[in-house]
Parts: sequence; C-alpha cells; structure tokens
Amino acid sequence: MTDRPNIVLVMTDQQRMDSLACYGNCFTVTPHTTAMAANGMCFDTALTPWPVCTPARATAWTGVYPTTHGVIDNLYGVDNAFATHSKVPGTVWDHLKSSGYRTAHFGKWHLGEKQPPFFDHWEESFNSRRGHWIDGKLDGEYRPDRATDAAARWIGAQSAAKAPFAMILSFYPPHDPYSAPNRFYEPYRGRGVPFAGYYAAVTALDHNLGRIRTALEDAGLAENTVVIYFSDHGDTFWYRREGEHKFVCTDDALRIPLIVEGPGIAAASRSSRQVGLQDLAPTMLDLAGVDIPAATQGKSLLPLLRGENPDIWRKGFYVQNITHISAIHQRAWRTGQWKLIVSADGAHELYDLAADPEEELNVFLTPRPDGGFQRFDHYPDYAPRIDALAADMAEMAQSIGDTEGLEMIATLRDGLGTRLGPPGSR
Repeated sequence: MTDRPNIVLVMTDQQRMDSLACYGNCFTVTPHTTAMAANGMCFDTALTPWPVCTPARATAWTGVYPTTHGVIDNLYGVDNAFATHSKVPGTVWDHLKSSGYRTAHFGKWHLGEKQPPFFDHWEESFNSRRGHWIDGKLDGEYRPDRATDAAARWIGAQSAAKAPFAMILSFYPPHDPYSAPNRFYEPYRGRGVPFAGYYAAVTALDHNLGRIRTALEDAGLAENTVVIYFSDHGDTFWYRREGEHKFVCTDDALRIPLIVEGPGIAAASRSSRQVGLQDLAPTMLDLAGVDIPAATQGKSLLPLLRGENPDIWRKGFYVQNITHISAIHQRAWRTGQWKLIVSADGAHELYDLAADPEEELNVFLTPRPDGGFQRFDHYPDYAPRIDALAADMAEMAQSIGDTEGLEMIATLRDGLGTRLGPPGSR
C-alpha cells in the first residue's frame, strides 16, 4: 500500500443524474452506485460546464472552461486533441504521471484516436462512434463488459506495486442508441418505462461498476483507493426544442451523477453544493498531493469530501454551449433557485427552479402577452432579478476570460431597457 491514494474513475456517457436510485429514482435497479453512495459522498447538484462530450471531457482533464482550453466541439479523426486543438496542453494525467502515478485508460476517450503519452496503459480504448457491441450483433459481446474485463485485470496486477495508480474506465452507454444485454432489461421492458434500453444500460454499467469495486477488494487495494463515478453530461430524451439529447442548457442535459468513496470520506454523506467537471482535475491533484496549477478554474472538492463546510463556494454555476441544430451560442447561470440562459439570438430564458424544476415555464421578461392564452400574465416583473443574475454571471465570465460570454451578457442587460430605468437608477 502507498501513502498516496490510488484514484479510480468510472465514467459514463450521457447519463442523467436522476437515472440512479441513490438520487431518488424509484424504478431503476442500480445497487452498486447505491452501495457507493452508502459508503461515500453523493453530490446532489453536480453539473457539466458544456453539455456535449469532447468539450466536457477536455474540461474534466484540464480544470478549465471550454472557452479557455478552446475545444468547443466533438472531435473525430485527430490523434491527440491536447497536442493539436487545446490551448492548455497539460492535463491532470500529465501531472499525475510526472509525480509518480501509473496511469491507465480503458474505453471511450473522445479526445483523439491514438494513445496519448500521459497514459502508461491504453486498452480497449477508442475515440468515439464505435458500436456498443463488439461484433455488431445485439446481445453479443457488450463493449463495456470487455473494457471492464481489461480494467479488472489491470487492477489485479497492481496489488504488489509500490507506486500509486490513477485510471479511468469510460463507458459509451447509456448514450444512444440505447441497448444493453438482454438480462438487464427485465425491470423495465413491458412495464411502461420509457426508453427501456437506456435504463437497461444504466443497470448494466452499474453491474460493471460493482465488478471494479470487487476487483479492488480482491487485490487488497480498496482501503487506499478513491473511486469516483460520474458522467460527462445528461440526456434530454429529445424533450427540448432543439430536438437533441443534449446541446441545451436545461438541467436534464446539465445535471450528472457524481459519487465519491474512499479513505477519509464519511459514509452516506451528501453535498448540495454546485460542483462540476472542472473540479475533477484539481480534486485528483489534491488527493495525490500534487500542486494545482494557478491557471486552474475549477475547485478541489477535497474540503467537501472531508466534511468541511466552506463559507464561500460559488455564487452560481456557469455553463457554455452551442446548440446543435441552430448553432446558437449560449451561456447559462444557475443558482440554487434560478436559471438564466442567455442566447446570442436574443431568445433568452429564465426559470424558477424551485417552482418549476422541469424548466417548462420560461418567465423571462414577464408579464408578457401570450397570444391571448394569458399563461404569463400573472407573473411579476423579473427584470431586476434578471439584471442581478446577469451581473453575477458577467463577474464569472470576466474571471475566466470569456469575452464572448461578456458581450452576450452585456447585450442582454442593455436590452432590459426601460424596465429597469436609466442606468443610474438601477
């Protein structure tokens, strides 16, 4: 056993936070994430800073926002995104490797087609756009099972090692097309559950998480290993106006599961703080006792994991996005109660998350005419609140150097116009 903890990441793709029993889902079968939550900490408000794969993943491994690292779209046909596309070439994996950690990757990467130099071991790994089935035959060999086999073997080989390790097992499901081995459909098929294949995949991945936890126990490594389970973004189930699974700033696309267990983390603990993928890299470095680069824009979660309750955390959570079909640039600001979405085309949105957590009633600039339906006549004038949210949002955009976001927010505030009176009276 080493003094520094091992770090095992289990990552899914396009998994909604509410797909797990430990987050309150009443029909899903996910015993191993439930066991993780019972043994560690559940983050109840974990979010992605960009609701699509490659930008979110680049943020996870650099600790900075997508507009800072510059990777703002999914990438295909490139060898190593950090060598050719990112403005921030150094990753958390570079820092861990140079500090003596052995590093390994299994599964979906989506940041290049070839093994990057910061991974010592690269097995069953690929960029993206590979089927969930090895032989292309439904209910044949499930790609996540093979990746888990490889990861479990590798973990077993680390039991006698003197140096710590950091590894990631990254699954492509439950990303569409939704499918899983037949045995995982039983709780959902024919029971009125929409998207049975999605939830079957969630259960299949939960099963593989259990296999990794067992592999750590069998190798005698569990007591000195931090395990982190999370996803890159959620899934809207085509519910939003863009007609997409993601690429939108509503919570079904933004909120993700994030569960952490390991030494020093209180069992069955929960945090309501807003945290995100930009916090993964500084957390991993903090766990490893490695200096966090000054340019990092995320925050280490280690104080929260240790049960500390910082007086100051975040005023809100900042999101960047480009919609997929319309290619509209957006920024969003999420507080405990409010979500303000600023769109370059002027189609701004405001949601009261306490009264409308499903984000179905856009109350931006109410009261307003509604074609005679009078659905928004009874709402108060939220212009002062919008301006206050936008001011905090602009402060965050300024702190991370998001000039485009600043311009969009300034345009919104200027457009509030007579609702707020002259600037000196606000």
